[in-house]
Amino acid sequence: MFLEMLKRFCRSESGAVTVDFVTITAVIVGFGMGVLLIVAPGIQKGASTITPVIQSSEGLAGRLLGTSE
Repeated sequence: MFLEMLKRFCRSESGAVTVDFVTITAVIVGFGMGVLLIVAPGIQKGASTITPVIQSSEGLAGRLLGTSE
């Protein structure tokens, strides 16, 4: 009886789309986290490099556009 129920469960396809969606979503989130771990140190380094430039500029957008504020 249990084996028959198990076979019927394995042949059933209801809910298969949900399982596929969850699996694919987990893979995408995993890849995203992996990319974040690789890219984050470079972003932090770049941000700390340009921070003094941004803080010392006065009206940078105005100078680029030819107008002053």
